Amino acid sequence: MTAEITGAGRGDVAGGTPAAVAVGADVSHGAQASTAAGAVGATGAAGAAAAGRAALGDGPTAVGQPGDGARTTEAPPPGHAPELAAVTRPLAGLVAAWCALAVGIAAKDGRYGAWSISAVLVGWGVAAVTVALLGGGQGPASWLGRPVRVAARRLGRSTPWLSWRVTWAAVALLVGLGPVLRHPRYYGSGGWAELADWCSIAAGLLAAAGVVAGLLAERPRPWPPALSRGLGALGGRRAFGAVVALAVTAGGATVLAAPDPEIDVFHLLQESSRGLVDAVNMYHQVWLTGRPGDLHGGLVDVYPYLPATSVLLAPFRLLLGDVRYGLLAALVVAVYAVRALGRRDAPWMPVVPLLVLVFPESCYALEQSWTEPLLVACLAVMVWAASGGRGTIAVVAFAVALASKQHVVLLVPVAAVWPAFGRRRAAAACGLALALVAPWVLDDPRAFFHDAVQTNLSYPVLDHSLSVTGWAHHFGVNLGFGATAVALAVAYLLAWRARGDAAGFAAGGALVLLTVVELNKQSFFNHYTLPMALLVLAMASTLARPRDAPPRPAAEATRVGLRRPGHP
Repeated sequence: MTAEITGAGRGDVAGGTPAAVAVGADVSHGAQASTAAGAVGATGAAGAAAAGRAALGDGPTAVGQPGDGARTTEAPPPGHAPELAAVTRPLAGLVAAWCALAVGIAAKDGRYGAWSISAVLVGWGVAAVTVALLGGGQGPASWLGRPVRVAARRLGRSTPWLSWRVTWAAVALLVGLGPVLRHPRYYGSGGWAELADWCSIAAGLLAAAGVVAGLLAERPRPWPPALSRGLGALGGRRAFGAVVALAVTAGGATVLAAPDPEIDVFHLLQESSRGLVDAVNMYHQVWLTGRPGDLHGGLVDVYPYLPATSVLLAPFRLLLGDVRYGLLAALVVAVYAVRALGRRDAPWMPVVPLLVLVFPESCYALEQSWTEPLLVACLAVMVWAASGGRGTIAVVAFAVALASKQHVVLLVPVAAVWPAFGRRRAAAACGLALALVAPWVLDDPRAFFHDAVQTNLSYPVLDHSLSVTGWAHHFGVNLGFGATAVALAVAYLLAWRARGDAAGFAAGGALVLLTVVELNKQSFFNHYTLPMALLVLAMASTLARPRDAPPRPAAEATRVGLRRPGHP
């Protein structure tokens, strides 16, 4: 399977979600939600559902379905029909799932709401169908895509033509309008906050312009030379660097606008990172600000993460005074790791890596000091290294992720069945992670267990949790661990079937983590950003397949990959 997609047949891609327009639809900021915002949010959820149907709109072939008749008027480029079917249909689902999740978490700043829960459930479902498709399961994708085939027929166009344009138009609307409509500011104010907003808007609009330029460049007849050069520049290296620079400026301004946010995560990261210099065990520390209602009842004497989180952020705390600069740097590392996955001529590769950095409310996540960027960077480096045969780097990157946050361990089975990584490297990464965590465990096993294990397991179900568990709690239904175990088993089965390459690992890992998030007792904005980043990694890996790779079904690729010599 290759990623070379040219001409009018470039697109068995859907995923377009009219809901992308509504990324800022439900413009509530926590308790500040308005009635009008909820009404517009309804459009977002409905569009997110349409996204899932459009994403996988094509059937088993690259162009149209048997019986579509005269509607299939465009033929794919000679010799590329198998590639279109094998590469772009999964890409469609990955993009659609990302769009739906982005709409859901932006609708109410990651809190529960009718439209936000609807959107994330659509994203979860589309992700599951896409992973099944990567594993060779055609049925759910074909069934889900019937509406887009009907729409294409009525427009007199091929399904690929419609689905490709809807997909990337949705991405353009999401990244372009998201910062304009959604820029919550809980703690920051003043000139730095204004600068952050304007830079975020500029970064989003420039990234969206790159998407639109890519769509316009697909015109069968060439544009005038000047316009062609302009379109090329919008998708080129300089535009890419400009988007990254604007996003980094927005992030830096966000930190300066809110130097002392009243959120427990910020203070526990600041103090635990500083305490490393004095050899203080982070599981013994207390972080209090001395203000009334300290940290809004948040954690003041619990460190709920694993030690590598503070170890990675300590240099930024000591040199720059704020751990959030480290989180921003981690996102930049992730962007360039994702970019390094692809060929320079792979379509849409200039745009895809930016989705890790430029998404609705990205500065809001940074303001809150949420630590997922560290995991995103580690996993992006892991996928890049494993895909390029750099086994040692891949093991170290995965080990650091495992030693940073507890739920990354759920990815170990998925990594172990990925041929490019394998069981031996997975075991080595687990061993190295244990070695990294061991000093704190040995220093005080009881304190470590209380903070890193017991506290996380004893969290109550919250009504405003953006999860199925939180939703059910509104109706007095308590979903026990049994429901989570069954859903996880299904997710692992689908991930195992899609295990042949980096795209299968990233998409399968995203589904596993997304399943846990959807059934968790407390799930909010930040918990969704890691599965979303893995979906971006899967997109990039799909586009990064070698030009001369023979097209073959995902299940066949998996079986062949597992028998290749030289892999652990």
